[in-house]
Amino acid sequence: MNLYLKLSCSLILVFFILTDIYAEIIPSKIREENINSQIIEYIFDADIIKISSDLENNFNLIANENSESKYSILLLHGRGLYPTEPNVIDPLRISFVEEGIDTYSLQLPVLDKGKSYDEYKQIFEYSDARITSAIKLIQSNKLIIIAHSCGAHMFISWAKKNNIKNLSGFILIGAGAVDKNQKMADELDYDGISIPILNIYGEYDHGSVKDYASIFNNAIKDKNDYFSKNIEIQGSDHNYLNESNLLVDIVNSWLKSL
Repeated sequence: MNLYLKLSCSLILVFFILTDIYAEIIPSKIREENINSQIIEYIFDADIIKISSDLENNFNLIANENSESKYSILLLHGRGLYPTEPNVIDPLRISFVEEGIDTYSLQLPVLDKGKSYDEYKQIFEYSDARITSAIKLIQSNKLIIIAHSCGAHMFISWAKKNNIKNLSGFILIGAGAVDKNQKMADELDYDGISIPILNIYGEYDHGSVKDYASIFNNAIKDKNDYFSKNIEIQGSDHNYLNESNLLVDIVNSWLKSL
């Protein structure tokens, strides 16, 4: 009897281990709905557009539309966050609105709290589809994408599968942020990219972000590209907690130089 119980317990344990290993990871709609309920009442200066992709229905695109703007901007937030994230995304969004720029901020797919970068890599197909849907809705012939942290990785995943020559440029902020002993899902071949790129990282950013900045810097040196820049923000960490104003100034200065 004891042997039977031990065997049964072992089989049950193996079952749960295998179930956990092979379980499909999908975005958490419950967490996304919780995020939406917390931020929606504080958005007074923008429209909230519900859009859908080939994989999902009803996710938010925060829109400040201006038909007279010379170009449009699409903002992509970091891991597990939201389109009005207060340290990076919303300061940029508000500054663009004040400048009269056609501005959109997309809710990217999220997982439950505490999930790793490797787990987020498994939902990049969902972010690919969301980015595609947002771009189709925006319908701009002069679009610039700005992406922070995991949002930058989601953008890179999308860019590997799509024609980014149709973009007017893109800005990566804190690209390369992965958990310990994990690697980026995708990297861009900058030699084959002709549009302007700005890469930004903090003086006290993650080591993996600084490594990525070094790779990017070498790539643009080889290209001898006047408009593409690699900029370190002094005194800042990955989240630009006390340096949001400086981040906004650097981004706007680069955009005006194009």
